[in-house]
Amino acid sequence: MVYRKGERPVEKQVVDYSPEHPVARTIADGDHWMDAWLGQMCTPWETITRKAGITRARIEELNDDAEPTGDEIEKLAALWWVTPEGLRRSIEDANAASL
Repeated sequence: MVYRKGERPVEKQVVDYSPEHPVARTIADGDHWMDAWLGQMCTPWETITRKAGITRARIEELNDDAEPTGDEIEKLAALWWVTPEGLRRSIEDANAASL
């Protein structure tokens, strides 16, 4: 990251998932949970692989409705600045919306 003289870094805070969260609205519109998070957080698959240690093949499996492990949820939640419980709720919401 490049900082300019006098520039302050943007402080990131963990945000809890709620019905008002932008990802919740995307999921309500019918997007898959992974697509909703990727789109909202502008996260390329390569970034997930590098920062969370989840392989590209596994990301493809998650994108094709594979159930994430607890460890994967922890890593993705940290990457996307959301609580693990919030990420689980978003997955549950997406699964309920697809029924």
